[in-house]
Parts: sequence; structure tokens; C-alpha cells
Amino acid sequence: MALPLLLIASAFGGLYLSEQHKKALMQQDANRGLPLDTSTAKEAIGRWPSDVYPSSLSVTPVPGSIVCCSVYQAFDHTGVVIDEDTIVELHGSGLVRAVSPKRFLSDRSGRHIFIACNQLAEPFVFSKAVQQGAQEVFNFYDYHVFKQNCYRHTWLCLTECDQQIDSFEGFNQLLSDTVQAPIYWDVAAFKAP
Repeated sequence: MALPLLLIASAFGGLYLSEQHKKALMQQDANRGLPLDTSTAKEAIGRWPSDVYPSSLSVTPVPGSIVCCSVYQAFDHTGVVIDEDTIVELHGSGLVRAVSPKRFLSDRSGRHIFIACNQLAEPFVFSKAVQQGAQEVFNFYDYHVFKQNCYRHTWLCLTECDQQIDSFEGFNQLLSDTVQAPIYWDVAAFKAP
């Protein structure tokens, strides 16, 4: 008799958490319209990426911009845009690949690709990331989810600095510290092939 009650409680708990997540994202969207005081801004992420409640803003990626997508709502996978229809990513196999936006989402649960932007929905662009990302294609790394992951590889492409990054939050903190602004993950609007 206790099992059905646990299942019902779990379902309601999941709905509650989903509603809380949506409310938090809505609050982030509302705060975005306010003037940003960079001297007191403490949060690295101004707007989280979310397939459940994506940003209403759609931004065209440019070479050198940073993108991400959801992986089974447990992780966010990152990559670097090197041209209008190519993203460089470190795949879970350890292979660095140049893939289309469609392929970037393939075998992942995400429905959207998100792009790292400032408060005005302008993508952050790292010009050296285009050349560095292109040079990385077909390299192979000993992939590890915490030690040698997509965050570390994306950071290497952006900065040419090889630094261990164990989480999406850690990646965003480094990115925010570098650009000295919170990161807003808006929907990436790639041109149709």
C-alpha cells in the first residue's frame, strides 16, 4: 500500500520542482530588463538554459560564440561555433568533432541549442576560438566526465588555457569572470541548411 503513495508523492514532488524551476527562470527573465549593476552582480548565470522554459530571445550564432544543449536534463554540453553551420565539440568518446547544429543535438535530450549572451542578447565572441577550435578537430582526449570534459575543451578553445573544469556552473563562473558580466543562455537561431 505504501508504494502507490510513494509514487504519487514523487509525481507531485516532481511537478512542484518543475514549477519552482519555471518560476525561477521567469524571475531571471524579469530581472533581465532591470539595469545591471556590475559592481554588485554576484551570479555568474543571469539566465539558465532550459528546454522546459526556454528564453524567449532568439540569437543568431556567430563564429567564436559559445553554445550548449541539455543532455538528459542532467548535464549541459558545450561547444564553440566556428562558422554559420559548424560547432566544434568534444564528444563523450574523446574525439573532437566538427558537427552541424542538428548533429550537436543528436543523441541528446535537448530540443534547443543555447548561446551565451550578455544582458542585451548579444553573443559573447572569442575570435581566437575559431582557429583554435578548427585546429582541435580530430584530436582525441581521454574523456572523463569531471576531469577531461566538454567544459575544459571549450575553455581551451576560448582561451588557449588548459584548465580542469568539473561542472557547467564552474564553466559559467570562469566565463562570467572573463567577460565581467552574467551569462544569459538564449535560444540559438541557426540558419536552416
